[in-house]
Amino acid sequence: MPEAASSPYESFVADYYDYAPMVAGRRDVELYLDYARQQGTPVLELGCGTGRVTLALARAGLAITGLDLAERMLARCRAKLAAEPPEVRERVRLVQGDMSAFDLRGTFRLIIIPFRPFQHLLGVERQIACLRCAAAHLVPGGKLIVDFFQTDPRQMHDTEFLNERFPFPEVTLPDGGRMKIGERTVAFHRAEQVNDVEMIYYVTHPDGRTERNVFAFSVRFFFRYEVEHLLARCRFGVAELFGSFDRSPLRDDSPEMIFVAEKLAG
Repeated sequence: MPEAASSPYESFVADYYDYAPMVAGRRDVELYLDYARQQGTPVLELGCGTGRVTLALARAGLAITGLDLAERMLARCRAKLAAEPPEVRERVRLVQGDMSAFDLRGTFRLIIIPFRPFQHLLGVERQIACLRCAAAHLVPGGKLIVDFFQTDPRQMHDTEFLNERFPFPEVTLPDGGRMKIGERTVAFHRAEQVNDVEMIYYVTHPDGRTERNVFAFSVRFFFRYEVEHLLARCRFGVAELFGSFDRSPLRDDSPEMIFVAEKLAG
């Protein structure tokens, strides 16, 4: 049976998501924007979260639907959308739903899954269900873009990763507080290609009060040809594959695997 749909983002992390260095410093929007302009609208983003990519595309004049499972993340997105000009608000539709089981009663020219929400689909059943839903919502010749981190096999077994580390700099929050994020692997499940992970948010408020909040989730590790086979099972062909958002080829040291897949006829 497929795992139940739930979101680890239905938590405190929604309040800090936009300020985390790995989010605020991500340089992927231009690639999605370029493909959206090529393909035309409407666009669908699965796992839209607080609207980082959705709102950027809407500001650029593109009609887009954003779907996310976490209502708390969508609430942040709605608040940001409310501050946009009317013409931007009119281009955005937000939907609470499961990316592996949705029916939006319409089709799209481009579907995007930025910043790895697909890697929260731990079982093959939900992975295939998501891709088949995407295929059903694409026009003929429509494209799907989905990105993954390229797996470093050490992270699937090396006990070094069980220790908390601080790969990101401390950041100043809008209220003048400070936030530093640690991360560690809690458990390896190599047979399932899954790690249990914790990200620890250390927040110092302007009044000096401190908090330690733990964001716990599981992440699925994928490999290149595994993804290609999943796409093929769901009526997609790989049109392009990049190892970075600068569109460089996938190499051994590439940080990303960015698949641009095209819906096949039949």
